[in-house]
Amino acid sequence: MGEKTAIVTGGSKGIGRAIAEELAGMGYNLVLVAKDKKGLKKTAEEIRKKCKRNMEIFPCDLSSTKEIDSFIKFCATLEIIPDVLVNNAGTFIGGTTEDASLESYDKLQSINIRGMFYLTQKLIPLIKKSQVKRIVLISSVRALDQYPDGEGGALYAISKWALRGWARSMREELRKYKIGVTVIYPGAVFTDIWKGTKTAKGEFIDPKDVAKAVGATLSIGSQTVIEELVIMPLAGNIIE
Repeated sequence: MGEKTAIVTGGSKGIGRAIAEELAGMGYNLVLVAKDKKGLKKTAEEIRKKCKRNMEIFPCDLSSTKEIDSFIKFCATLEIIPDVLVNNAGTFIGGTTEDASLESYDKLQSINIRGMFYLTQKLIPLIKKSQVKRIVLISSVRALDQYPDGEGGALYAISKWALRGWARSMREELRKYKIGVTVIYPGAVFTDIWKGTKTAKGEFIDPKDVAKAVGATLSIGSQTVIEELVIMPLAGNIIE
């Protein structure tokens, strides 16, 4: 088996960076995608020094189909065949059913679902040609239960429930190509979204633990797939 390649979206910081570090340590070459060009360069340089893996970066707004098209052309030019696609990029925009604007709804869906769908659709022909053939989606426990009343998370929950339904359908669609689809549902992970929290950092999931979960899903035999995985803080739900 030759060298393996993983594409990680949202790979400049937080969960995405942790996943990139984990996969580099497992021997994967990496293609990191995110909006933050400066952050991508810094992350790639630091991982390259530590793990000596081949690294490519591509600044991309995943809410833009034109920018995704440019990324696909980039992959074609460099003859990148991704063994693993980790769909990690996403955002949170607060809003309830009663007060959320349609503009906020559209913006959140364009990042958390539409862009992820389009990128995956465009990469499937390449993943079919690879060795490992895995798609991993980082979702949220908010795809499994209602958002607590009064927390203004309806828009976010809608996007994560949509991701869950799509992933289950995609799993069945891609089975014939021996492409495994895994969805990971983390609880509260300590990333920039929690800046200013009153809850102690130690109460949250460490991004590195989400990364280890991704690594574990890729470490099992090729005849097996972990379809869904829930990760929670030991202390339970964190809501502020």
